[in-house]
Amino acid sequence: MKIGGTIYGGSQLAVRYKIGASFATLGVITRAGTAGIQPATRTIFADSLGVPAYIATYSTTQGDAEGLVSVYNRPDSIFDALMSGGAAANTALTTLSNTAVSTTGLLITDADVGTASMANGTVWGVSGANLGQSRVITTFSASTSIAVTVPFLNDIAVGDTFCQCPWSSNGAAGNGTLQATTNIDQANAAIVSGTGGEVAIYELVLNGATDSHVRFLVIDHLLGQNTI
Repeated sequence: MKIGGTIYGGSQLAVRYKIGASFATLGVITRAGTAGIQPATRTIFADSLGVPAYIATYSTTQGDAEGLVSVYNRPDSIFDALMSGGAAANTALTTLSNTAVSTTGLLITDADVGTASMANGTVWGVSGANLGQSRVITTFSASTSIAVTVPFLNDIAVGDTFCQCPWSSNGAAGNGTLQATTNIDQANAAIVSGTGGEVAIYELVLNGATDSHVRFLVIDHLLGQNTI
């Protein structure tokens, strides 16, 4: 993950913090720990400070240099994460190929929608007459289809392709959570909508199966609010 901007503008400052665990991968969200900051988990971003500017090694051996790392720590930071189609980073999103004509523009049929409900997430056209259009998913039928309430502008033809993700900006379940990939540096887009760590979805950058991004804010930030 990286910082994609800030809500209020201005420059980012990198402040040095003591570490309580090693940071072996760039782009990992930090959170408070006993001896210093540590990497977040895939689903817990509470007491976050931001993302480190470089990797760092933690040691409890006398004589070793104290572990410090610079962190971009603004509470209004907008995180930018590549969407991954699974728990492993850099997994392509599943491409849905519609198998039944929808003259209403409301239904995308393909068993590849999977079994993890994307209701309240987003579906967008990758090819066909609705290329570049996106809609909030309102009905998910496991291994069968997904449906929207606001129709796509054009009929959905057999062979039109789409991608889906569990996030949206509609204020529903798909707007408040995110789960990271195993190494905590990308966003797992193959999980059930509404699960993961608490965030606020800021924007979706909807391209193809390997270059779509989700932008979000971490809600529970050490410098942004009182936490218990």
